[in-house]
Amino acid sequence: MSSLRNPYNRQLDRIRRREDRLFRESRGGSTLKTGLREKIESKIPEKLMETMDAAFYTAFQVIFKRGTGLLGKTIPEKRLRADRYIKEYYLGKDPDARSVRAFHKSAVLSGAATTAMATAEGCALGLAGMGLPDIPILMSILLRAVYQTAVRYGFAYDTPQERYYILLLLSAALTRGPERAALSRRADDFGRSVDHGEGPWFDLDTQMRETSKALSNAMLVVKFIQGTAIVGVVGGVCNFSASRKVTEVANLKYQKRFLEKKRRGL
Repeated sequence: MSSLRNPYNRQLDRIRRREDRLFRESRGGSTLKTGLREKIESKIPEKLMETMDAAFYTAFQVIFKRGTGLLGKTIPEKRLRADRYIKEYYLGKDPDARSVRAFHKSAVLSGAATTAMATAEGCALGLAGMGLPDIPILMSILLRAVYQTAVRYGFAYDTPQERYYILLLLSAALTRGPERAALSRRADDFGRSVDHGEGPWFDLDTQMRETSKALSNAMLVVKFIQGTAIVGVVGGVCNFSASRKVTEVANLKYQKRFLEKKRRGL
């Protein structure tokens, strides 16, 4: 296995460079320009943030406690695992950039489909003037995309530890500003501890609340606009942005965990 470590290291170096570019950026969950965002924020009722926090938190509770099994039934796990075994076989024979891209390409195609679903859902409900009611639907779409990415790289998604990790990924993907880099590091550290069998301490409920606040901050302006039927189509555009960021970060992080395990011979 020692002969394969340098090739895996080269692929990990490429991923780290992508991470550096991604998490140096201050972009977050909205594509709105700063001036326009600030103008809209001044018109948002104070209670809307609390309402959105509660909506995201409730969505997490429902999906994690009762809905993960239902979402899992919509994921073609057998096909994804079979596809992974084939790609993993060729990766083991020749761990070069082309073999790694084979994993990345299938995840990107899946992410594009998820983004299209989120955009269509946001446009439809936005035009109907329904900003807050689509939060459980959007969360289901995003989590399903993350679950599929996890399966593609050989990771579970339905254990308490992996749910906690997924919450960190969502926060890192949609938080704006310098906190994104810190959340990225937290996700890396936690995932690495899990993969080493260290059983790291975590509080799932607290993280659900923290991630709910992060999503609220990212989507506040979007959902306020989406609740106005005249310009509700903006909700579709911003659902596109949120979905693209989540699938990008999920693919990057699971690919990194996968290669780190491969480097250790697991």
